[in-house]
Amino acid sequence: MLYKMYKENNFEIDKKLATLMLSAIISDTLLFKSPTCTNEDKEVAEELNKIAGINIEEYGLAMLKAGTDLSDLTEEELIDLDAKEFEIGSLKVIVAQVNTASIPDMLIRKAKIEEAIKNKMDEKNLDLFFFAITDIINSNSQIIALGATDLVEKSYNVKLEDNTALLEGVVSRKKQIIPVLTENA
Repeated sequence: MLYKMYKENNFEIDKKLATLMLSAIISDTLLFKSPTCTNEDKEVAEELNKIAGINIEEYGLAMLKAGTDLSDLTEEELIDLDAKEFEIGSLKVIVAQVNTASIPDMLIRKAKIEEAIKNKMDEKNLDLFFFAITDIINSNSQIIALGATDLVEKSYNVKLEDNTALLEGVVSRKKQIIPVLTENA
């Protein structure tokens, strides 16, 4: 949208601005791998790159990896970083998501993450907490689910083992998590 506004108003887009806009598109679309990515995103990225002149794949991968260092965050901060609360059927649910380049590095913290989730569930009187650890390199999500896990198992045709499951190809809360849970509630 911003790109269109600049073009409509004949505002010159220099290399720095083109790179910033391109960075926003890369971030929002997970380097064009997200199901929310549109053809327009790709077209605008190509036009911006004519100005920016970067290797989109290399730059995008480095940028996404840099944005996934979550080591300084507490478990409470992790589960709140990108969390949205929903009513799904009669259930009060939080779906939280973090992006990473290494699911195993995140799972090292699993026990403490689960403790933080349980505390949040008690605090907010939640029926389900769905925490997606999204691997931006391989476009999968390892989930940790507590509470009404039967909905998760039914929705994704998986069996949670120790509160976790790998959801292959699932990266978008908006298109691949909320609609699927809602449909099966």
